Amino acid sequence: MTSIISLASSCYRQRPPQWRQVTFAGNKIVQTVFPAFSSTPAYNPEKKDDSPPSPLETTPVTNDAVLPPRDLGALEAATKSMGQVIFLGSPASGGVIFASLALGDPKLAAYAALGTITANTTSKIIGLDKQTWNNGLWGYNGALIGCAASVFGPAHYPYTALSTLVGAAATPLVSASLKSVLAQPQWTWSFNIVALTSLLRTRPLLPSSIEDTFSTSTAGFQDVQKLFDTFDASVKAMTSGVDPVVLSPLTGISQIFVVNSPLSGAGIVAATSMYSPMLALHAVGGCATGSIVGYLLGADLSAISDGLWGYNSCLASMAVGVFFVNSPQTMVLSVASAAASAALFGAMGPLFGAYGAPCLTLPFCTVATASYLLEGHIPGLKLAKNPHSPEKNE
Repeated sequence: MTSIISLASSCYRQRPPQWRQVTFAGNKIVQTVFPAFSSTPAYNPEKKDDSPPSPLETTPVTNDAVLPPRDLGALEAATKSMGQVIFLGSPASGGVIFASLALGDPKLAAYAALGTITANTTSKIIGLDKQTWNNGLWGYNGALIGCAASVFGPAHYPYTALSTLVGAAATPLVSASLKSVLAQPQWTWSFNIVALTSLLRTRPLLPSSIEDTFSTSTAGFQDVQKLFDTFDASVKAMTSGVDPVVLSPLTGISQIFVVNSPLSGAGIVAATSMYSPMLALHAVGGCATGSIVGYLLGADLSAISDGLWGYNSCLASMAVGVFFVNSPQTMVLSVASAAASAALFGAMGPLFGAYGAPCLTLPFCTVATASYLLEGHIPGLKLAKNPHSPEKNE
């Protein structure tokens, strides 16, 4: 009996110098280490203060049971992709943009939706990165393909739809390839590669003989076209009393989606303000800068009024606002990028126009790439760790 008591006492006296407590905080397990203590005189012979212990260290422990992030549904992914055309990672803003496009050009909005859904579906079928899907980054080039097909594509609906389907399905494949070689954002390179490959080779896209063959077989679409034309005329009548040059910044913003409508531009600005008011300032200011540069370079007033000198500048200015930490140097770079994009548009426009094709957003992609590479070369110009908006970048 004495030996048993002695063994128990020995075990009691040889307790470890610390003990651990595990608690749960959200999806993480927190492990806290406390010093050993006892109020037993045999273990505390010097009768030191034996108050409750304080933690020595707190170590977060990875919880392997954390649930993976939720995959976006098809509709939410499509609206988020629509917003990502202008760097808005918000399904709500994307929905407002789609409604704004429908206000200016319902037919184009339908093709934009078709292109977005096609690109996203293609990425899903071939198993591309899910996180990129959740960010809406597989579909935004497809949206632009639908917009370009509506304006520059075949004159008849079946061929326009086919051009949208084929082009939009190709964009996530091109984006996945570029992802392996580009050490910077992809901008709209994928859209330009796919669209210009088609436009520069087959402009117009359909031979006249084929168009004549199907001119009667698509007569059923003529009533729909008349409806679109009537709606478009009513929208233009709403802004007929305002000088088009004054509205050129808004029109230029709508031209990002190949729409010529200040009302659509105002809706897009509203969608941007929902996401980031300061980013909306970059958009309007960049577009206005492009229009001013066009005027100084002697551009035709009708082209300025139609926003053609502003849309690349708008995108370039927004890119600076999204990817750089907000600072005086960033604001200067935003204006400079907008001006450079307009100047480059003036140089590229006639070159591509000789082949009957637009230069699309090539000026923006070129200037945005150059601006992105300036980080580290200009004091005070710093790339954001997690690009979002001027208000949140740090």
